Amino acid sequence: MPGKVKDVWLELVKDLEIQRDKKPRGQVHLELLYYPFEKQEGVSNPFAGQIQLTSLEKVLKTESNGYDVNQRKNVITRGVLSVTVISAEDIPAMDVMGKADPFVVLYLKKGETKKKTRVVTETLNPIWNQTFDFVVEDALHDLLIVEVWDHDTFGKDYIGRCILTLTRAILEGEFQDTYVLQGAKSGKLNLHFKWTAQPIYRDRDRDQ
Repeated sequence: MPGKVKDVWLELVKDLEIQRDKKPRGQVHLELLYYPFEKQEGVSNPFAGQIQLTSLEKVLKTESNGYDVNQRKNVITRGVLSVTVISAEDIPAMDVMGKADPFVVLYLKKGETKKKTRVVTETLNPIWNQTFDFVVEDALHDLLIVEVWDHDTFGKDYIGRCILTLTRAILEGEFQDTYVLQGAKSGKLNLHFKWTAQPIYRDRDRDQ
């Protein structure tokens, strides 16, 4: 969609012409932002001078001081990220009965705290509707990792995960989307995000 950030993972291949090459070569994580040449109603051009393209520019470009590109490195985008784990669809079966007992674990790559949903038993389409808040110290350089696990009497079994940047949440403020589980045979996660910003500047003297 024009003006919207899209988060995608691309599989690396050695040669696009050789379709039989199935060797795993890793993935590249991209954020895409599309804006058409022709103006569309309701879509602001993020590349125009009067529009702040990034969250960093939102901090730097204010009515009082204008835009100072030299301040980029001195800004941290701090805030609270609220993540609602709504539901999942088509989770792979994890027991002989063709069911699973899934739960979700969420954490920031740079954080120390892990959040966990309740276990929903004997289902491949669990519904949680649970919300978790994260205090993010540097949103431009952090990742949210959302893992799905299967609860077992003797422990837990890993199912799959989603790795997300926070850019879209920062830009849009609030949105809901569906994400494919990476590393799983099947499965999608339905998540809702809300971002409450509290931008701050680095302590230059401390960093020097």
